[in-house]
Amino acid sequence: MDMSALPISEREAASSVAEPWQVADGMLVADYATSNMVRGGEFVARIIDAAEDLNHHPDIDIRYSSVYLALMTHSVGALTELDVDLANAISKIAAELGLT
Repeated sequence: MDMSALPISEREAASSVAEPWQVADGMLVADYATSNMVRGGEFVARIIDAAEDLNHHPDIDIRYSSVYLALMTHSVGALTELDVDLANAISKIAAELGLT
């Protein structure tokens, strides 16, 4: 079995990611301010590329001036290292784009 797909505790997940990520309802969630829809679309396009690279896909809610993300490994029904890895990749993208 792929070790990255083994469940991890919510505490372990929370301690492995930076703000704005947090654990809520068994998922890693974050809400990024993007200032407008175009900037949000650019952010989401980069997230999709990272998700494809990791073969792990977030739930994405794009609004006019924000992007809300939720991560949980659905095939396991829990948080895994895959979620932490994607959250950290998304944090890096957000930093590169100057998003908070």
